[in-house]
Amino acid sequence: MSNTSDDQAAVALGQQLHSLRKARGLSLRALASEVEVTASFLSQVERGLCSPSLASLRQLARVFEVPVFQLLVELDVGHPVVRSGERVTIQLPEAPVVYELLSSGTARAIEMFIVRVETPHVNLVRRLSTPTEECLHVITGTMNIEFGNENYTLNAGDSVTCDGMALVSIMSVTDEPLVMLVAVTPPSF
Repeated sequence: MSNTSDDQAAVALGQQLHSLRKARGLSLRALASEVEVTASFLSQVERGLCSPSLASLRQLARVFEVPVFQLLVELDVGHPVVRSGERVTIQLPEAPVVYELLSSGTARAIEMFIVRVETPHVNLVRRLSTPTEECLHVITGTMNIEFGNENYTLNAGDSVTCDGMALVSIMSVTDEPLVMLVAVTPPSF
């Protein structure tokens, strides 16, 4: 860990994972087996000594049946306002994509976020384990979206609503940055 805020975040994540694991009566070995990592790695994560990859976080979220955001942040569900300078953001290490959480709390029935994509031709579809309903609104840029047997091109101002499980691809198709407003229910990130 390189700085104090990273250290604090790692410790908070570790404590949360430890609590979730204990609440479900799972041993480190049992959880490690489900997440496909070693028990010693999970022990280090729970003690705040290292941080899991995004892929491991997704697996942990799947096992604990919570959105990934819930593992990363402790938001006050009682406070309905999310100020622009205080949004939770996640930058994916494997893609030039930034997610900004707009909805407050992690126990809400809907999740809203802004997606910013700087590089064209990056497929934004994540494989989901839970059925979702998604609404995407293009703020800037142009994107192609494919779901079911349909393929659509959306420009700034266009919106689409679809079954999240049917999504095949969401891709920026121009050199202009793609910015979208996305609503998902139930929360899935």
